[in-house]
Amino acid sequence: MKKYIITLLLGLTGFYASAQQSDFILTYQMALPLGNTSDYISSFSGRGVGLEWKKHLLTTPVSYGFSVNWNVLYQKVDDRYNSPEEGIVADGRQYRYHNTVPILLHANYYFNEDGIINPFVGVGLGTYYINQRTSFGQWAFIEQNWHFGIAPEVGVVADVSSSFNMLFTIRYNHAFKAGNTTDHSYLGFNVGFVF
Repeated sequence: MKKYIITLLLGLTGFYASAQQSDFILTYQMALPLGNTSDYISSFSGRGVGLEWKKHLLTTPVSYGFSVNWNVLYQKVDDRYNSPEEGIVADGRQYRYHNTVPILLHANYYFNEDGIINPFVGVGLGTYYINQRTSFGQWAFIEQNWHFGIAPEVGVVADVSSSFNMLFTIRYNHAFKAGNTTDHSYLGFNVGFVF
């Protein structure tokens, strides 16, 4: 029994020591639709949240990690809905929703790791789950697909406290075509806490 307790304590100590080189990040995310996405919804959105984990390498100013985010675009439109492939033409008020869930692997390069202000550049690769819904009263047209995507970003980490830092990033999210759906893109403006 002692052997298991000692192994557990050593494992937890190792995990704690390795966690000291890790960042856990909680972000509030805003989005500006671009390209085909802005043709569907053109409104700026403040409906987004993200979780991210980064592991910093000890010998170089590089980190790697992953993130899970959720962004919601919404717009009320009084236009004609025309979908020739579905044989649908409808007039009336539309409520358009575009939910995006990017699940990405990240790599970042830092320019001033020891400074109070630490700018960085990075890129994320992964999958985007996109659920696009157009509602007319009790009727709704829904498209949902998984897309492969890329997310280059620039940002800065600001050392504001001994217990946490602030993060500010601009991330270009691009989800490539999947199935019969078009590609989607938006510019993300993220503000977060780094623990």
